[in-house]
Amino acid sequence: MIAAGVPVAWLVARSAGLVALALFALAVAMGLAFSTRLLGTRRGKMVLGWHQTIMWTALAMLVVHMVAVGLDPILNFGPLAIVVPGVASWRTLPIAGGIVTFWIMLALAISFHVRRRIGQRRWRLLHYASFAGFTIGLYHALGVGSDLTGARGLVFAGVAVAPVVWLVFARILLPRPGARPAPASRPAPVPVAATQAPQRAGDREVVHA
Repeated sequence: MIAAGVPVAWLVARSAGLVALALFALAVAMGLAFSTRLLGTRRGKMVLGWHQTIMWTALAMLVVHMVAVGLDPILNFGPLAIVVPGVASWRTLPIAGGIVTFWIMLALAISFHVRRRIGQRRWRLLHYASFAGFTIGLYHALGVGSDLTGARGLVFAGVAVAPVVWLVFARILLPRPGARPAPASRPAPVPVAATQAPQRAGDREVVHA
């Protein structure tokens, strides 16, 4: 189907891709807001819940984007070209970046449901991949998206990246609420014997036989 000379699939792909990237940026920012603990315990739990929901929503929009790209009659991508990096013949590297972003997002979304099995430490380490996925996804959008050319792309990138960068520095530099300073070391106690004044010979009672 073509509307005003442009395939509808291409219009859907463009809009879904922009929404997916914006939601992914929001999910990354909310994850950082939770990890900094600046919002407190109660709000932090609410932010974590929204973080998970937004991640799944972003992933769903990315699937819509990929399916629409596969249905576009002009691009004429096959099924493998939208799920396997490096298969697409048009703008191979940026397209591969978008596919890598999809797989990273899928792994992150699934990790919420296997968090107890893999452990808290591995779950946190896995979430560091969100920075790579977000960066690669932004590269894909700027390299392929026709809506992000010129100044519009720079503005979109700035709006998406600025909160993430600020929260990264906040997590590194700002002290976490509730963190207790290390207790000051106490001086070693002075032995009791050392505190007693030495007795003089004149102070002792002399007993004569």
